[in-house]
Amino acid sequence: MANSDTGASSQTERNVDALAGEFKQLRGEFARIATLLEQTARTAGAEAAQRARAAGDYVWSETQSHADDLAERIKEQPLASAGVAFGVGILLGLIFGRR
Repeated sequence: MANSDTGASSQTERNVDALAGEFKQLRGEFARIATLLEQTARTAGAEAAQRARAAGDYVWSETQSHADDLAERIKEQPLASAGVAFGVGILLGLIFGRR
C-alpha cells in the first residue's frame, strides 16, 4: 500500500504542477487580452474625439457662413433689418414682461 500511496501522491503532484503551469499560461493570456482591450479603447476614444472635432469644425464653419450671410443682408437692407429687430424686441418684451 505504501507503493500505491506514493504513486498516487506523485500523480497528484504532477497534476498540481500541470495545473500551476496552466494557470501561469492563463495569467499571461489574460494580461495580453487586457492589453488588447486597453489599446482598443484608446483607439476608439481617439476616433470618437476626431469625429467630434470634425463635427464641431463643420458646425462652426456653417455658423460663420450663416452669420456672414446675415451681416450682408443687414448691410443691404438696414432699415428693414432695424424694423425686424425692433418688432422681435417688442414681441419678446411682451412675452417675458408678463412673468
